[in-house]
Amino acid sequence: MNSATKKLIFSIFVVFLIICQPLAIGAAEESISLKNEAINPGSFYYSFKRLWEKGLGKLQFSRQSKINFYQSQLKIKLSELNFVVEKKLLSEVQQASERFAFHAGILTDELIKQNSKDKEKTIKEFEVYGKFLEKLRDVYPANTSFWMLIQHDINTLKILSERLK
Repeated sequence: MNSATKKLIFSIFVVFLIICQPLAIGAAEESISLKNEAINPGSFYYSFKRLWEKGLGKLQFSRQSKINFYQSQLKIKLSELNFVVEKKLLSEVQQASERFAFHAGILTDELIKQNSKDKEKTIKEFEVYGKFLEKLRDVYPANTSFWMLIQHDINTLKILSERLK
């Protein structure tokens, strides 16, 4: 086995272990504590993680498993956005922000498509996420580009909450 094959196998194994960890991201009424992800934007292995997540998404067949998967992905994307803001990875803020908004939209579309009873719960989660995002947004000076990217996520959650009502 050559070195490149060993690295690929090791990378897949690490990603598998990380993805299969139980998600310990819990939301309180007005605050949220995020579990740090082992692989975050900017990491060499991040593209493998995203590929793995996309593959897992295709393997969700039941209605509830799709919703659960999309909810967990949204929490992961929030954790990743938090990571890039905390670590001041300015080159990653835009993509992390866009990924969060994208996953919020996917979750909303799935809830509407299935006319799920989880809509009210998701609206409440969006409110909690919005308050958390306000704290992330305020790390940057008002009306700067990074401030506006996170404000866009806050606005997106409000728009999606209205769609869920």
